[in-house]
Amino acid sequence: MTGDAAAAAGQAAHVAVVRQRLAAPPRVVYDEWTHADRLAEWMCPRPARCLSVTAEARIGGAVRFEVDEDGVRFLVSGNYVTLEPPHRLAFTWSCSTWPDPAVQSLVTVTIDADGPGASVMTIEHALLPSGLTGQHARGWSLIGEQLASAVRGRSTVPGA
Repeated sequence: MTGDAAAAAGQAAHVAVVRQRLAAPPRVVYDEWTHADRLAEWMCPRPARCLSVTAEARIGGAVRFEVDEDGVRFLVSGNYVTLEPPHRLAFTWSCSTWPDPAVQSLVTVTIDADGPGASVMTIEHALLPSGLTGQHARGWSLIGEQLASAVRGRSTVPGA
């Protein structure tokens, strides 16, 4: 697998799946997903940017992104439902711009070691509203690349 993200619509309808090789061990990658200051660096697919991020890394804790994309502000929100450091986490995901903003999808991130100091991360975004799978696959691909850039050279976890 190369360092480039491979994005594709999942085998099942309404699922986006992205895989990305990262030059960081699983613990570093996992912690990127549970610390608001780190998420703010790479989470929104550019040119969009995160204006504020909440990450309450506990089961039921909030995950929230206020986003600006070309002058349009919107909100993505959910709750952590799985936290299995350093290999797996999941959170619900709702977006204020969706046709029905009350719909909840599920983002699952799996992180596997890939040799010394490296990982392969898989992002699976399931239960997406009809017609939004390709858009989310492209977005997650960009986010995977941005995370790869952010962790390059990082060898420690926040607060360590």
